[in-house]
Amino acid sequence: MTATATPGDRPLATVVIPTYNDADLLIGAIERFQAQTWTNIEIIVADDGSAEPVEPKVRNWPGYDERVSVVRRAVNGGVPAALQAGFERARGDYIHFSSTNDAVDPHFLEASIGALERHAQAGICFSDVGIVSDWSNERKPFPLHLAREETWLSPDQLAHRLRRRPFHISSNTVVFRARAIRATGGCRPELGLYADWFACMVTALRDGAVYVPQVMAYCRLHGGAYSRRWHSAARVKLAAAAIQAIARDAPEVLPRLRRSAALSDFGLPVLLGLARDPHARQVVGPDTLWVALLRTGWRRMLPRGGRRLLRRVVMPQAA
Repeated sequence: MTATATPGDRPLATVVIPTYNDADLLIGAIERFQAQTWTNIEIIVADDGSAEPVEPKVRNWPGYDERVSVVRRAVNGGVPAALQAGFERARGDYIHFSSTNDAVDPHFLEASIGALERHAQAGICFSDVGIVSDWSNERKPFPLHLAREETWLSPDQLAHRLRRRPFHISSNTVVFRARAIRATGGCRPELGLYADWFACMVTALRDGAVYVPQVMAYCRLHGGAYSRRWHSAARVKLAAAAIQAIARDAPEVLPRLRRSAALSDFGLPVLLGLARDPHARQVVGPDTLWVALLRTGWRRMLPRGGRRLLRRVVMPQAA
């Protein structure tokens, strides 16, 4: 259940931070959320079977406070399994899945939760993403330029926007309304690489989303990233499992998923594999393949700076 706020209190926000043998990075991640201007927060560290349990280090760290707790998995199961373990302990009205590698600005939770408070129907809030390359501290903005101001997108509007002008909802920018992510099932470990995609896309296409045109969260791109560990055959298998889960547990989302061409985010090789799967074929139509082909060309021909410029040039004139 979500926590019940007393009159005058801000709703409780839960941040889940998975960790595996990276306790030094973990302390920095905790500090970033302790510094949030939204102070009614619980920080759940999900220790995914680290060789040395992280709880003693966290509790003995001089910056430790009562907002921080640790849940430990007995064995390493990967990022989604750790996130789900933390999610199951979450008490907040709003939930954010974080990382030891990524960075956030101090007003990230306040701006995101404020947008969700103003748009009570939205299941998620997402914002523009920034990029940090490798282990440098240089931050580069990568705005989506979807609108000039905070904008509510109904499920059908979101599907239309995704089809007309494809974009990726970066999960490190997302804050979920707790009731909405609970209905989706959280970060399902069995979906591996696509667990966060499933949580974001199903929640957004079922409940709608609010977009905040600010860069407040930064994704670190590095060679050891979880997303780079999966070969093509495994990606196809997990993508098919995600589609089957939607068909089984959120069938009302399937028509919007098909119209949105959102599966183009998986990339052309994965889609070609899915097109051979009789269960996935109903969602992977010619439009989705065409959009994936265009996105592949877009990424290969234009550097990030060129893509940022083009998105700004073709920004919608009205929200």
